[in-house]
Amino acid sequence: LYHYTSLETLALILENRTLCLNNLAYVDDLDEVKTSDMGLFGRFFNVSCWTSDGNESIPLWKMYTPDMHGVRIKLPPFPFKKFFYHKGEYLFSEDVETYINEEKVYNDNKASIVAEQPQLIQVEYTDDPSLLFPKIKTVSKTCNPKTGQPMTSINISFSPIGKYKGTAWAFQKEWRYIMSCGPMGMKEYFPLTFETQKEVFRRLEDPNQKAPYDKYFLDLEESAVQKMEVLFGPRMTDAEKILAIALLEKHGLAGNYSCSSLRIK
Repeated sequence: LYHYTSLETLALILENRTLCLNNLAYVDDLDEVKTSDMGLFGRFFNVSCWTSDGNESIPLWKMYTPDMHGVRIKLPPFPFKKFFYHKGEYLFSEDVETYINEEKVYNDNKASIVAEQPQLIQVEYTDDPSLLFPKIKTVSKTCNPKTGQPMTSINISFSPIGKYKGTAWAFQKEWRYIMSCGPMGMKEYFPLTFETQKEVFRRLEDPNQKAPYDKYFLDLEESAVQKMEVLFGPRMTDAEKILAIALLEKHGLAGNYSCSSLRIK
């Protein structure tokens, strides 16, 4: 997968060995955060946007690098460091392997992030408003099987969020890493009780509830970093290329670069 960005961002990725997932509220398509029934619910999701197209894209160079002076990064899918936790650690009911640093999430106490994240999805392009602005909340009336008393069941579906974009964006051929961040810290969430569940839904339904993370950083696996390939932008100056090469050499990636084949005035 390929990611167009600035030379400065490449420097931060290599220095910190992390990849940033930005809040869905701050991506280029401002409609992505919206739902038809729960407002800007997409703010509880963070994404990192990539493309599967190995051919150079002039629009992507123009949109996501500083006037085509940036770089395009190539990395294998799921280049993230894995963490291992035993049953009982950080409230897990079984042994877990995950890309999420649950110790950090637990100590931050800002969000609940399930271990199966992030997901890697291929964005689907459509002009169907029911997909672009999905209805995600369903309410059903049932009876308590023991008492016969009426019950109200509420379900919120996370699956449509971040999956669809308008056909005007189809040129991106986008894949993205996406993760949901529930607005309740793990220390608050457990032990799980009826009152806790009610509070989770209250926060999810509150239009003024702040997103847990504007930016969330996933640790990169060193072996994946060593496979990184960097393409220099078509308008990078000789001085910028010297700096980029020095940066790559500093981080053990000497020779892992090439120059754009595009000739653009």
